[in-house]
Amino acid sequence: MTLRQPFRPLRPDLDKFLFAVVGDEVDGIPLSVVSALTRLGVDPWEEAGRLSLLSHREAVEQLGRLIAEVPGNSRTIGEAREIADSLINLLPKHNTIPVSAPQLQIRLRFFRPTLLQPSIIWVICFVLAAAGLIGVLAHGSF
Repeated sequence: MTLRQPFRPLRPDLDKFLFAVVGDEVDGIPLSVVSALTRLGVDPWEEAGRLSLLSHREAVEQLGRLIAEVPGNSRTIGEAREIADSLINLLPKHNTIPVSAPQLQIRLRFFRPTLLQPSIIWVICFVLAAAGLIGVLAHGSF
């Protein structure tokens, strides 16, 4: 029985790589490649396809850098490269001529709070003070 299009895997040839374990999280739950790449704001299937076109050495280097950048990760770049070396072997080879590609730019998808500008804080304080003063004057007493 063949799955209908919406339920078919995107790239079944990449499944062994994408669902392989990168390591354990803080609480001991295994972290897969697909989860690690998603946390970095990278499309896992696109990145796996891109890595499969690179030479083994280049793919290990680029995946190692990505693994080292995973939020909540405490691995050194050397440890990340060792993990990447074993994971790259799970990728299918689509090209026999090694290709060099620029390092992927990571776009983190988690929220990073930003501090308010001091001028905005002063405006908020002024508006609150003015509202309090108007309220006091409207009631006629302090």
